[in-house]
Amino acid sequence: MITKKQTQVLDFIKVYMAKRSYAPSLDEIKKKFKLASVSTAHYYISKLQDAGFLNKEHNQPRAVSTVKAKQTVEIPILGAIAAGQPIEAIEVPDETITITRDEIGKQGKHYALRVQGSSMIDEGIFDGDIVVIRKQEVAENGQTVVAVIDDNQATLKKLYRENGKFRLQPANPTLFPIYRDEVEVRGVVVKIIRNLESQLDQGQSRDEKYVRKIDYSWDYRGEKTKSHTHGIHTYPAMFIPQVGRRLLETYSKEGDTICDIFCGSGSALVESRLIGRNAYGIDLNPLAIFLAKAKTAPINPQKLTKEYIALLDRVEKIKDKEIQRPDFKNIDFWFKDKVIVKLAKLKKAIREIKDETIQNFLMVAFSETVRYSSNTKTGEFKLVRVKGDKLEKHDPNVMGIFRKHAEKNIAGMADFYKDAKKDSWTKIIYGDSSKDNGIKANSIDCIITSPPYGDSRTTVAYGQFSRLSAQWIDVFDDPNDASGVDNDLLGGRATKNLIHTLSSGYLKESLEKIAKQDEARAKDVLSFNLGLNECLKQAHRILKPGKYFCLVIGNRLVKQVRIPTDFIIAELAEKIGFTCEDIIVRNIPCKRMPIKNSPTNIVGALEETMSKESIVVLRKN
Repeated sequence: MITKKQTQVLDFIKVYMAKRSYAPSLDEIKKKFKLASVSTAHYYISKLQDAGFLNKEHNQPRAVSTVKAKQTVEIPILGAIAAGQPIEAIEVPDETITITRDEIGKQGKHYALRVQGSSMIDEGIFDGDIVVIRKQEVAENGQTVVAVIDDNQATLKKLYRENGKFRLQPANPTLFPIYRDEVEVRGVVVKIIRNLESQLDQGQSRDEKYVRKIDYSWDYRGEKTKSHTHGIHTYPAMFIPQVGRRLLETYSKEGDTICDIFCGSGSALVESRLIGRNAYGIDLNPLAIFLAKAKTAPINPQKLTKEYIALLDRVEKIKDKEIQRPDFKNIDFWFKDKVIVKLAKLKKAIREIKDETIQNFLMVAFSETVRYSSNTKTGEFKLVRVKGDKLEKHDPNVMGIFRKHAEKNIAGMADFYKDAKKDSWTKIIYGDSSKDNGIKANSIDCIITSPPYGDSRTTVAYGQFSRLSAQWIDVFDDPNDASGVDNDLLGGRATKNLIHTLSSGYLKESLEKIAKQDEARAKDVLSFNLGLNECLKQAHRILKPGKYFCLVIGNRLVKQVRIPTDFIIAELAEKIGFTCEDIIVRNIPCKRMPIKNSPTNIVGALEETMSKESIVVLRKN
């Protein structure tokens, strides 16, 4: 399926190639159609490639060519369908979409409808999307249908027959099902077409300095995010690989050198290696550095498996008297004594591996074993000890946990070893991105990163999450130093006052609102942004002129004040020497948190948690 705009882009490419024998660049497509950014042009190209209308040619700056046309069909868009409260069913031909016959099959008649509402979001159907419907009067339980009820009112829901009645079930946990004795089915959904044209955020005033554009194609709902070495270790707020890859493919080319200035556990670095980019990664969390190095170093899976099997045999022979118990504060609070002994034996066996790369890779599985063997609530990133009966009954199978994670990781490494580009390199730096880390000025082709959404003490507790693992795997000379990580990260130490020289009206307004309620929290927010501004300066120093800097960031809530961090970044960056070319809003699927919470602890006072994040695209002047 291709939309009207995609058809126009395809026609432009065909005419362009007929005249010049090569394809237009993304920038030329952007200018031709007056698109907001080259990322939008890249998306159109990707969809045309996915639909089979264009070939992908690697290692070329104009990396597309047309293919022999597939059989297509014009599908009429007959109007709107409610994914919410039913609306009157009126079929009025609006426009058409072009779709390949392969996508919908050769049987049946089809039509399309525009979706209004959010009742089907958990099925990946969003407001503004287009659904292609195969006309039919019957449907099986669980199919998503166009249902007409109550005197010609139409709605889009999942259909179920129960006790002689019909249940029309929304795919949104905040909405209730509709029950009826009679339902007229007018078709079944066979294809969902994303709202590809980026839309203005309806909650945003049109007089804002910058414009946020919602683009559901960046959600990647339901996509596999743990392929290759991405899933070898849990880490807070991990970068979605698909987002990283799309940014890399849009704003860099094979052979370029990219940098992730907040690399975390290395998601963007893994993707860089897989698609042939050289990469620097920078982070201040020692555990993150350890994980990123393990993720991005290809290891022959046969050699790795051989060492793993030998390790399992060796650990069983280690006697209690041969181990060295770690010595860090409160170890007996966080681990039971017999667990400490088993972990110490396993650690000793791993440390006896002579190949340091293999040793470190297996230590990643050991790190996860530490977490799952501890007396903590492993579903939380902050250190919280289990209590009562749960603590009493806690009896982890240390070797069972290790084997589960190690074998999963070895399988992931086998895929990474096979797919990683052998002539690309990755260099990971333990350092502060607000300072000079030795990367030469004007040497980086693209910067892609996802900064923390706020200081670690009050948002994601990177340091607390990392502490126990870091203490066991010796990433600190003194394991007790692990407790101070959060203080060293961005915004870790609050400012003494609210006096500053940052040129951002959005930041000023946010600080004033927060300070009226809690001056200390306003200082936390200011400290974070002061540090972030220094990071932007260093990014500007190392990036080549005319190249792109992409940041994935969330707009956090502090004292019921939503801080527009994306706009603040845009303002600060433009003062430094960037141009803000795009701000794209994506939904964050599969969040491990409720849709609403009560940050004020006032009964009935609920606030939405962060369910979206922004992709800020900057270009160095």
